[in-house]
Amino acid sequence: MSMPAKHEKTLSSNSRFPDAQSRLIEIPWEKHYPEARYEAIRPLSYYTAVRKDVLALIPPNVRSVMEVGCAGGKTGEALRNRGVDTLIGIEIDPRLASMAQKHYSQLLIGDAEELELAHIPSESLDCILYPDVLEHFRDPWAVLSRHRRLLRLGGHIVASIPNVRYYKNVRDLVLRGRWDYAEAGILDRGHLRFFTWKSVETLFESTGYRILSLQSNMRGSNLLRLVNRMMLNQLRHFLVKQYLILAQKKDV
Repeated sequence: MSMPAKHEKTLSSNSRFPDAQSRLIEIPWEKHYPEARYEAIRPLSYYTAVRKDVLALIPPNVRSVMEVGCAGGKTGEALRNRGVDTLIGIEIDPRLASMAQKHYSQLLIGDAEELELAHIPSESLDCILYPDVLEHFRDPWAVLSRHRRLLRLGGHIVASIPNVRYYKNVRDLVLRGRWDYAEAGILDRGHLRFFTWKSVETLFESTGYRILSLQSNMRGSNLLRLVNRMMLNQLRHFLVKQYLILAQKKDV
């Protein structure tokens, strides 16, 4: 597939990047990314919530962050309030980016898979956030590998990824023969990749990161949870709707 042309506009420069200007990169997203039309039907509150679950995993004393998929910028605002000095945002939707811009040192509008980020110095970031975005990429392995250059030694990644092994998905597929895409959720129409816990592990380990911490967004009825306890937690990965991961750049 041919890639759209990129158009750049100059924004304010940032002291952490003295040799580079902040840039606004625009892509005709509606033409090239039709999945965005499904996102347009969601309420604005979906894009303006603070991702407290993601913030909770960010290590202390982080001062430079890149947020991939920054939406309306509320998580970025919270990061600023926590003392983050350098904050780079990437957002594919220009309307959301215009809302978020005031909170970021640099805001790049476009597909994170296509932005080269050559103006960002190597090993200049403490942390990169991927809040429910990796599953939207054609090649999340390439994105993680390419962004690894930006992290300092010992730098961190925080990501949230839906679990395709969630029991409702398995039930619908196995018992009903259904794999129905929806406006949101695990089978969001914009999702191009699907992960289980094992494939999440492989995703990070194969791209140069070690997983330090895992949190699970558990769902399920009281009966299912009781059965899981009786089976010594053997059903736990069927009850997880979303994984939250803290990973660290490996010294390789």
